[in-house]
Amino acid sequence: MDMSFLTNIFDAIYDGLKIVDKEGHFVFINRAAERNMEIKREEWIGRHITELLPNSVLLDALKGTPQVHRHNFALNKNFIVHASPLRINGEIVGAVSTHKDDNEIERLKVSFDSLNQYVHFLQNELHRAKVLPPEMKDYIVSKDSPLVNELTKLSKVAPTDIPVLIRGESGVGKELIAKNTHALSHRMGKPYVTINCAAIPEALLESELFGYEEGSFTGAKRSGKKGKFELANGGTIFLDEIGDMSYHLQAKLLRVLQQKEIVRVGGNDMIPLDVRVIAATNRNLEEMMANGEFREDLFYRLNGISLNIPPLRKRKMDIDMLITHFLKEFSYKYNRTIAISKEAQQFLLNYPLPGNVRELKSILEHGFVLAQGHEIQLADFPEATIGFEHRALEKVTILKPSENELSLLPLDSLDLAENVKKLEVSLLVKALKSSNNNKSKAIKVLGISRQSFYEKLKKYEKEIACYL
Repeated sequence: MDMSFLTNIFDAIYDGLKIVDKEGHFVFINRAAERNMEIKREEWIGRHITELLPNSVLLDALKGTPQVHRHNFALNKNFIVHASPLRINGEIVGAVSTHKDDNEIERLKVSFDSLNQYVHFLQNELHRAKVLPPEMKDYIVSKDSPLVNELTKLSKVAPTDIPVLIRGESGVGKELIAKNTHALSHRMGKPYVTINCAAIPEALLESELFGYEEGSFTGAKRSGKKGKFELANGGTIFLDEIGDMSYHLQAKLLRVLQQKEIVRVGGNDMIPLDVRVIAATNRNLEEMMANGEFREDLFYRLNGISLNIPPLRKRKMDIDMLITHFLKEFSYKYNRTIAISKEAQQFLLNYPLPGNVRELKSILEHGFVLAQGHEIQLADFPEATIGFEHRALEKVTILKPSENELSLLPLDSLDLAENVKKLEVSLLVKALKSSNNNKSKAIKVLGISRQSFYEKLKKYEKEIACYL
C-alpha cells in the first residue's frame, strides 16, 4: 500500500497518534499529535522515546502489555493515552499509541455533563408524560416541582365549566395554563378569546368586552361590532390581568356573569351567552378587596377553582429542565449546538428571575446568539442581568467562623464562587434551623429538589456542622 495513503489516513484521525519501532524510536507522528503536543514531528522522527518522553506508556506497550486509559503528564500538559504493542507472527515489532490532551478531556467532560443533564431532562419528561395529559406537553417541569400539583389539579378541573382563577407573577405562564384549560375541556374546537384588561384604556374596555351598536359613540363602526364575550360564545374567554379592571366595570362584568347575557354598548337587545370564564392576575386580590379596589362578589364568581403558579425562584428545580429545553429549542432555530458553562448555569439558579420563564428564555437566547465557543459563558448574558450579581454581592452576608450563629458582615471578596458557596451554606443553615432540622420542610422552604438538597448537605457538611 502507498505510504502517502497511510499517512493521509493517520493524519485524518482526530486523536494524537504515535508509532515507535521495537527499539523505541519514533517512526510516525500524526498531525493531531503534532498540534496538541506543540511539536514539529520531523524533529522527533528517529529519536528515542526516553529522550523526549521518558515516562511514556509506549515503553510499557513495547514490553507486551496493552495500556488503556493511562494518565501521562508530559510537555507541561496532561494526556490520556492508550498504547498497544504491534506484533507480526507473534513477535513485537513496535508499539502504537493514541492520546487526548487536557483541552480535549475538558471538552469531553463538558459533553458528558451535558449528556447527563439531557438524560435527567428525559427522565423528567417521562415522569411528566405519565402524570400529566398530552395536552400539557408545553410544560417543562421537574418531577419534584410544586407546579406538578397545580397541573394535576388543572387536568381534573379543565373538563368542567367551573370558572378558573390563575394567580402568579408575570411570565410564569398563566396564559399557557388558560389555553391548556380550554384544550382539555369539552369546548375544545370552539372559540378561545383572550383580552388583556390592563392593556386597554378603561373608556374602550367596556366596548371591547361587550361590543357596541352603530352610532353609540364617535368613531363607532357603521355596522357596530361584536365584543369579546360575543365572539367567545360557545367557547372560552380568558380575562388576563383581571385585577387591573376598574371598580365600575367590575360591576358590569359581574352582572354579565350572573345573568349569562350581554347588551352591547348603545344597544337594547339581550344576547344570551354560553361562555366559560378563565381569569388571571398577578395582583393580591384579597388585599385589593380589603382596600375596596376589587369587588368581593366578583372575586367569588371568578374564583371557582384557584390555580397558584409559583415563581421560578420558588421552584429552582425547574430551571435546569427549562435551560435544557430552551438550548435544544435554540439549536434547532439557529442550527448550532451550544452547551452552557457551569458558572453561567449556577448564576441562573441564583438569579431571582423577576420575569420568570419569559425572562429565562430571553437571557438564554441572548447568550446563545453571542456565545463564541461551545458554551454560553456568563459574559454572554445581557449586561443588565449580569449587573444584578454585582448589586447582590454588595448586600449578601457572609459567615463568621468564630461564632456559633450566622453573622451579618460586608463582603470581603468579589470571588463569585466563594460567595455563592457562603450564601448556599447560609441558606441551608437557616432553612434547617427554621424547620427544627426537619429536612423535608427545609427542602420545601429552599425550593430545590431532594437530590440537590442532599448533594449540598454532603458538599458543605463541615461548614454546616459549625452552625448546627
